[in-house]
Amino acid sequence: MMEFIGTANPGFAPYAMDELRRRFPALTVSGLAPGETFRFAAGARPERELIAELRRDEPVFLRHLFPIEAEAGLDGGPEAVADAMTRFAASCADRVRGKTVAVQVRKSQDSPFPFGSAEGRDLMVPALTEAGAGIAPRGTDLILSVYASKKTLYMGLSAPEDNLSDWPGGAVRFRRDDGLISRAAFKLLEAEQAFGLPLSRFTNALDLGAAPGGWTSVLLERGLKVTAVDPAEMAESLKGHPRLRHLRRNAAEVDFAPGSFDLLVCDMSWDPYHTCRIVSNLAPALSAGASALITLKLMHRKPLQTISALKAEYGKAFEIVRIKQLFHNREEVTMWVRRKA
Repeated sequence: MMEFIGTANPGFAPYAMDELRRRFPALTVSGLAPGETFRFAAGARPERELIAELRRDEPVFLRHLFPIEAEAGLDGGPEAVADAMTRFAASCADRVRGKTVAVQVRKSQDSPFPFGSAEGRDLMVPALTEAGAGIAPRGTDLILSVYASKKTLYMGLSAPEDNLSDWPGGAVRFRRDDGLISRAAFKLLEAEQAFGLPLSRFTNALDLGAAPGGWTSVLLERGLKVTAVDPAEMAESLKGHPRLRHLRRNAAEVDFAPGSFDLLVCDMSWDPYHTCRIVSNLAPALSAGASALITLKLMHRKPLQTISALKAEYGKAFEIVRIKQLFHNREEVTMWVRRKA
């Protein structure tokens, strides 16, 4: 019976575990790092069948997983830990030969793991290269994953797509350029990547609650025309942009001609049901099949119930494509919907 290490955003592991239990009643789960990392087993369900199901319909809160193929205790000192890691890397020789491999090493905050991430990676690389593997940080054929909990070292080798993310633990990182208006932009960049939704394919976007312009700036960089709605000022660097129209009004007060936009984005820090009413009222302003990316604030600390209720409400005007708690989400999730014809 194959077991896995699963990771969620801090504080959301209980919801990720609950979500998995609901979908797979025979699944067993146990916590490792409180609120973030856990161990789960699929019972009698074949490993490939479970992974295929998770890839086909990704859970909202499960950010990353990898199979547990080897375990080692952490109480034997650095030499014993290093030996366990190098032995596992060597055991993968037949599977990594002629492939590119990324080595990802993580640990919980309370783990006595004696090495840093880079040190741990460097311990395993010689055995992999000796087997004929090429080593790269990302974009590889395989990922060798290592996670150190409070007592145990877990290791596994898998394809990036089977991990749901090729970033360590699903922690997506973007470089903060000097011109970045706000870190909120990372949420839109990650949604574009996670949902496979190139923003440059759209033409006219409506950005609700836009100020100071983090999401608007990304859309402008992708070449879109943007109507930004917010009573607050936009960033100075955006003022006068030839493809930007700023309406200094509340999102609940605007109205547009039918079919004006093929993309709506919304990252308002409001009650999610109020946001739903605003977005739904503006649905006619979107062309048939238009996409919307909406941040759902989980203000009531009952995320699964909140998401279920919001899906029903948004479903009246939109087709729900995906809902995911991205790495850059905090007390929220990101939803991708399409306007119904």
